[in-house]
Amino acid sequence: MFVRASDGNGEDEGWVLSVVYDAARGASDLVILDATSFAGPPVATVHLPVRVPYGFHGSWIPSST
Repeated sequence: MFVRASDGNGEDEGWVLSVVYDAARGASDLVILDATSFAGPPVATVHLPVRVPYGFHGSWIPSST
């Protein structure tokens, strides 16, 4: 999932969110990457307590402000 930076002017200014399975832990991680430096290290990694099944998907909607 691509999340555009709220003040981003370039088409790649934002973050890429992906769920990744960590076989060593037997659980999944939510990995957040800087879209302008996709090959760089993650901006953040959220260690989830369980495995997220393959094929998981969801809907993202803007928050109301």
